[in-house]
Amino acid sequence: MFTYYPTIFRHLLKEIFTYFIFTFIIFVFLFQIGKVFELTRLIVIHHISFSTIVKLLIYTLPFFLSYIIPVSALFSTLLTFCRFTQDKEFMALKASGISSKAFLPLLTGFAFFCLILTALATTLGIPWGSGVARNLTFSLTSQKAEVALKPGVFNSLPGVVLYAEKIENGHLQNIFLYSEKKAYPGETIIAQKGNILHQKNKVIFQFQNGCICRAPKREKDLVTGFLTYQNYNYILEIPSHLGKRKKHPKEYPPWELWKKIKTYKKEKKDSTSLILAFHKKISVPVGAFIFVFLGAVLGLREETKKSLGGISLGLILFTLYQALFIAGKNLAKAHVIPAHLSFWLPNLIFGGITIYLWCRKIND
Repeated sequence: MFTYYPTIFRHLLKEIFTYFIFTFIIFVFLFQIGKVFELTRLIVIHHISFSTIVKLLIYTLPFFLSYIIPVSALFSTLLTFCRFTQDKEFMALKASGISSKAFLPLLTGFAFFCLILTALATTLGIPWGSGVARNLTFSLTSQKAEVALKPGVFNSLPGVVLYAEKIENGHLQNIFLYSEKKAYPGETIIAQKGNILHQKNKVIFQFQNGCICRAPKREKDLVTGFLTYQNYNYILEIPSHLGKRKKHPKEYPPWELWKKIKTYKKEKKDSTSLILAFHKKISVPVGAFIFVFLGAVLGLREETKKSLGGISLGLILFTLYQALFIAGKNLAKAHVIPAHLSFWLPNLIFGGITIYLWCRKIND
């Protein structure tokens, strides 16, 4: 049976939430700082309004919360119980007949709190934020294509991959464009320089001094089209209705993903990406739940009683968890393991370790 200790629980809960909020704010800042620099570039170079930048930051926040809440859950209990052990408070409680088992009801309540917060982020926040952010980015691209383009890298646009060594005020230099137009599949365009013009539902690339290579329309054809030009306009059509674009799996809530998975299976289509998205949305909140107990039991160990040691251990554990997360995803994509198992591997491993450590701690 569990005994309720209101004074001790209030003291611990206050400290846990203090660390949780502190860690939460730090990681929000760290995750968003990279975005801020990129979005500042849009304000300075492309003259995008500040209100639009704020909207993009808000829309991308739910995605980051799916990482920030679990890591905050881990650090909050880990640092609280590290301090608790370091100050000999736990030893005093043990001498009074209060075992580590007494903390389980408190931790369970906090774990469910973290689970619900993370579930709201993954099941509602990410579908909403990702969808609205992509629509806003799509709208900006249709008005200013250069907003979506970065110099020196391959940029993906609808049906087009474009590389430009230099991009400045709508002017491009040393350009490579690969298109998959139905009329000319596999069309490759190379140009020394070019400009970007905008019309209603269209982006026009005006290329100068280059060549065009077109792949055969049929597999049995061996002739490849090749021509040089001084001036060439490439027109990129922008659909007027944003809803026509294909939604990314992460833009669906779990119940819609489940319906699509069933439909894909009936039609014998590959549903791996949908299954991965579905299980990711469910497994991440469970990971946050596990981290609460893992942080607490590690904090109660004498080996991790120093706060700096707790921080290092927390970072190592979260990095390892994410590495297993990514490994499971890649193995599922390669069809090495079932897709529905991929994101549950870290939870099974860390959950097993947590149960083992708690059993040892309670039996001490």
